[in-house]
Amino acid sequence: MNVLRIPRATSILLAALLVLVAAPALAQKMPKQPPREGLRPGDLAYDFTLDDLDGKPVKLSGLRGDRVVLVVFWATWCVPCLQEMPALMEAYAAYRDQGLEILGVVVAMDQTRDGVQEFVAKRKVPYPILWDADQKVMGRYRVDAIPQNFLIGRDGVIRYAGGVLPEGHDEMIRSLLAAAPAASAAALR
Repeated sequence: MNVLRIPRATSILLAALLVLVAAPALAQKMPKQPPREGLRPGDLAYDFTLDDLDGKPVKLSGLRGDRVVLVVFWATWCVPCLQEMPALMEAYAAYRDQGLEILGVVVAMDQTRDGVQEFVAKRKVPYPILWDADQKVMGRYRVDAIPQNFLIGRDGVIRYAGGVLPEGHDEMIRSLLAAAPAASAAALR
């Protein structure tokens, strides 16, 4: 009787090969985790509600799914903040109708609400200015220098975080506006 004998090393090699080929088919897929809440690019932006200078509450997550948002922490006495303000006003004028919202969050150190309101009116700042009276939002976003900018996609995920507007910020804004609203944006609320 002819019995085909396979050397032990070959049978071990064949068994290992079978495991390698079959393992991916048997493995369970890990569920996709939503981004974690945070303050870095790739994180879901920390939510907040602040009053604008007229006392109307603005909730960041209320803009999710609809608007690309640029959150800017600033102050009237901050020279770099004032230097970037014309670029912010240009971007707002150019992209507001396409879905950009800019939220200027006032760092309430050494300034009054009335003083900020007068400053904004005199310079005809067109975007909402929010008053962070107790500086809790500033603390949550760990703002230790201003200006501080957070560019947030329609899905609520931070795409840029930095001290000043980056080179090519127009292109970043255009690409975020061109991206279709995320289907999962409602699920992230």
